Amino acid sequence: MLVGAMLGASAPAEAQTPAPAKLPIFDVHVHYSQPAWASHPPEGVVAALKAAGVPRALVSSTPDDGSLALARADPRRFVPMLRPYRGAIGSSNWTSDPDLAGYLETRLAAGRYAGIGEFHLFDPALVATKQIKRVVELAIERDLYIHIHSDARPVRALFAIEPRLKILWAHAGMSEPPEVVAQMLERHPGLVAELSFRTGDIAPGGKLDPSWRTLFLAHSRRLMVGTDTYVTARWDGYGAIVEEHRGYLAQLPRETAEAIAWRNAARIFGAGEAPELRD
Repeated sequence: MLVGAMLGASAPAEAQTPAPAKLPIFDVHVHYSQPAWASHPPEGVVAALKAAGVPRALVSSTPDDGSLALARADPRRFVPMLRPYRGAIGSSNWTSDPDLAGYLETRLAAGRYAGIGEFHLFDPALVATKQIKRVVELAIERDLYIHIHSDARPVRALFAIEPRLKILWAHAGMSEPPEVVAQMLERHPGLVAELSFRTGDIAPGGKLDPSWRTLFLAHSRRLMVGTDTYVTARWDGYGAIVEEHRGYLAQLPRETAEAIAWRNAARIFGAGEAPELRD
């Protein structure tokens, strides 16, 4: 009877290995500019970040009011950066803005910003303008990062006039190959880079490129993740953009992946360690 009962009993279910926790992301390249305000109110943006597993984000906007609105909605989640763009002042003419210094000085006086940018700078000769010189001075005076969209030449020019600068390099140079990014990081200790808009280069077809892998392993403490929600449509697909980054991070050693995903940004921008980042 006992044997028959045992034979007829259901086999115990195999122990299930719990799935690894979703890698949290500190998104260091978010914009919440005016065209997105009506369709994506602050509470909707907060919900999008929560759903995507993004407990912290560095945000700059055109105009700055957008960044401040997100910081008010969730001050723990959003770290404001001060972008020079507003009204008729944008990426093509901000370096000749006669009111730039006053605008930046007035806003920075509130002490709420982690840096200046993101701004575009394509001509290294513009580093000699009084506008850029004042940005550099303010960054040094207030110990702020500048977030620059450029190739390697303006970054080199900025460090040539002020080696103490701290620069967050948008898109890791946008089109610069990983070998150049590595050279820049090795040459300039105040440089860190973020990887927005680089997933197609980093992992073509979903597979991590060997040259990028080499960069990640060699400079795992100097790289971060960004999404760049520069147009409203990117808010509609925000979660998918974040998952693209998780796709190549999953092909790295866990320690390296965590450093790039959130530890580096948390260390630099003051968010603390993982428990403070989780919802």
